[in-house]
Amino acid sequence: MFRLFNKQKADEAIPEWYPELQESQEKWFIFLEKLEAKIEEFATAAIPELKEIMQSDDDLYKRTFHRVYSGVNGQLSNIRQKARDTYDEKILKVYQDYNSYISVLSKHHNLISDFRNDCCDRYNDFEEICEYWRNQIEKTQKRDLEIEYKKILEEYEVIKNKFNCTQCGGNIQIEKIFLLETYISCPYCQTQNTFAPSTHAKNLQNIARDLADQRTAHLYEAFETENNKERELYYEIHELSLSKIHESDKKVIAEIQSKMNDLEEQRQSVIKNAPKLYQVYLRAMYDEWNAIVPDLKEHNEKMYQNQLHKK
Repeated sequence: MFRLFNKQKADEAIPEWYPELQESQEKWFIFLEKLEAKIEEFATAAIPELKEIMQSDDDLYKRTFHRVYSGVNGQLSNIRQKARDTYDEKILKVYQDYNSYISVLSKHHNLISDFRNDCCDRYNDFEEICEYWRNQIEKTQKRDLEIEYKKILEEYEVIKNKFNCTQCGGNIQIEKIFLLETYISCPYCQTQNTFAPSTHAKNLQNIARDLADQRTAHLYEAFETENNKERELYYEIHELSLSKIHESDKKVIAEIQSKMNDLEEQRQSVIKNAPKLYQVYLRAMYDEWNAIVPDLKEHNEKMYQNQLHKK
């Protein structure tokens, strides 16, 4: 998979220090393979556990999850640091030692350079694998807001007909999910009763925007895809423009220009269409937000207009 060293020409003698250098590199590769296997085993076991804790933890701030999450990240960081320390001690130091007494004019100096480059490339591959698993672990922080919203709705269904007047004992129906403590008038004796929503109900306004975003993510993705096309088409046109500079064949130049014109037409279409897709997303997202927390509709609509005009 990885080249260890370039083979020497048949008429060149292998220096006596070469086997030692080769052994250091082989050990380095084996060491990283073991660390990679350890990381994969650790991460594949930790990720399902983190997801389960995230969904089952009723704590509003997910403190149990974040404690375990920090521990998992700490373990991963320790493994990466171990690789870093070993690289410094077993690879970089060895390279510096050999490089200090073997002249750059030596016909064997390339072996030292190859050693450093190959070991560095292998280390970079290891870091990419670590980063992949770190990203997978990071994704476990994403909360399923639909589940949280469902719990709030279920809680509301339980309590909406169980609130009684403190004065006459008459039943007072809670007509909606309140986000803040509020006064509710008794329909029988007109007494003002204080109704305090639960912690989860109060948190609805904190998750509403993110929940609306989750529900309309496909629309935002469509906008992003269209928006990115403009840059891709621009660079494609630019590359074609550069190709014309040293071209002398008029027929080829005409073909290139024709292709550039077609691409520019596509680019202008994208420039017009992308804002429309953004407006579709934005309107849908705010509609969802307003449906989740109707009390914030007036405030949200002002935000919508401001955001619409800024884009």
